[in-house]
Amino acid sequence: MHARTKVTRDQFEVRDDLIVHTPTGAEFTPHSKREESLLVWTGEIGRRLSSGAIYQYDDVLAVMKTVWRERSKISEFTAAFSC
Repeated sequence: MHARTKVTRDQFEVRDDLIVHTPTGAEFTPHSKREESLLVWTGEIGRRLSSGAIYQYDDVLAVMKTVWRERSKISEFTAAFSC
């Protein structure tokens, strides 16, 4: 079994519609109208990084979905109150 390195919210960057897990370079492009549909580039997920960290796909995906939901709520709020 591989060691698990904790995935945290601050490890992600949002660039337009792209979410990047910076330690692994993994990229997620969620479909704006279909919550469970996304394009994934796994980067270095599952591999031992030079830091010794090993990030597991399920852990990274779970936090990425949280980031996407947060971003979606902000976008909906902004659209609702924009003139």
